[in-house]
Amino acid sequence: MNRSYSLMVVMVVLALVVSACTAVAPGGGATTSGPVKIVFYQRGYVEGGTDAGSVNTAKAIEVFEANNPDIDVEIVGIPWTAEGDTKLETALAGGTDINIFRVTSPNLPRYAKQGILSEITPYLTDEDKADFYESAFQVATVDGKVWAWPLWVTAISLFANTDILAERGVELPTMDDPWTWDEFVAAAKQLTYTRDDGTQVYGFSASSKWGAVEYYPLMYIDGGRILSPDGTQFVQNQPEGVSALDKIASLALEHKVTPPDFGTVDQAGVRAQFKDNQTVALLMSTPGFIPDLEGSNFPLAVLPPPMGDMGKLVTNGAFGLFAVVDVEDEAKEAAAHKLASYLTGSQVAQDVQGWQLAPGLRRSNTAYATTPNREVVAKLVEYGVYEAPVATSAELGAQYGAALQAIILGEQTAQEAMDAIAPVYQAELDALKP
Repeated sequence: MNRSYSLMVVMVVLALVVSACTAVAPGGGATTSGPVKIVFYQRGYVEGGTDAGSVNTAKAIEVFEANNPDIDVEIVGIPWTAEGDTKLETALAGGTDINIFRVTSPNLPRYAKQGILSEITPYLTDEDKADFYESAFQVATVDGKVWAWPLWVTAISLFANTDILAERGVELPTMDDPWTWDEFVAAAKQLTYTRDDGTQVYGFSASSKWGAVEYYPLMYIDGGRILSPDGTQFVQNQPEGVSALDKIASLALEHKVTPPDFGTVDQAGVRAQFKDNQTVALLMSTPGFIPDLEGSNFPLAVLPPPMGDMGKLVTNGAFGLFAVVDVEDEAKEAAAHKLASYLTGSQVAQDVQGWQLAPGLRRSNTAYATTPNREVVAKLVEYGVYEAPVATSAELGAQYGAALQAIILGEQTAQEAMDAIAPVYQAELDALKP
């Protein structure tokens, strides 16, 4: 065997070894063997942190990796601040070293239209489609396509001080027998009274300073909404929207069942009135307030919001969403979707105690419903009405919030305020059209 022939044999053997140590990615490119690595940007996560968010995230990823040894997840923690926003935007602009992240509803349409995101529909199984509530994808859909995995929703409900209701002889409504609007008003009037020590108690309140969402479910009870379902038309100046806003304003202006500062006080102030001062009997709130009340042994009952002309239960709230970045490496993209599916599913809630900070959007995910009060919140998810995501400006948000506040304070009628904001709102919507 001559030397050149021996060298050729060695080269062939080496080629076979290299070939055996590589795999062809679904996109056609060669990639080294071993786990697919994906990068997960998680808000509030601190490596080694002892806070619940960091601990729960680390545990969830540990379980996911154990069940998926072909996927390696790197967690990048970013704060819930402008600094975190900057880090996220920089990573997305670079288009590398980020595969999955928490996305906010206002930013979702911008990212989708910029081509940053990977649509989730191809990765939804038939089981997924049957498991998610019909309302789950309302906030995640842009231009007819679903761009994020719904994690949970802060379904807003009515909180009651059961001591005050018992003292005033007001019976609690239930999910099967909720209050009508008239019954709700009658109860709020009964709960508005002066104690023997001179303390004034009010029947109802909510954080109604502009920009607050706690009273939003009431805006939908007559069948109206802010935007058309596709997000292209402002419709709240139509009769169904106006009548609901009139109902909200009437609580203060006509029925006198709200505190004097209703319409100007922020969330912290309203919660203090309900929990600390106990001068409010019924509070519209997100579920994030429940742990605080539970921890102080507050006499709490969570109730469904009242029904309006539509004759159906309605809730609303903010969504938690996970989005996947569109990358050339299909294996990474598929792995990121697999992680997003796990983090928004029912299994993670079983694997990580305390994972569910709000009710999930899958029928199979009942982990949040650990008490009768939380069961009510979880059941309300089925009745969610949500606006299509649109990337309107902060200036418009401030103007719209000021219009709502003017209605509550009696400075304008609902029709006047909505007719005034309608052309401004519509102009922004029209500018967003392709």
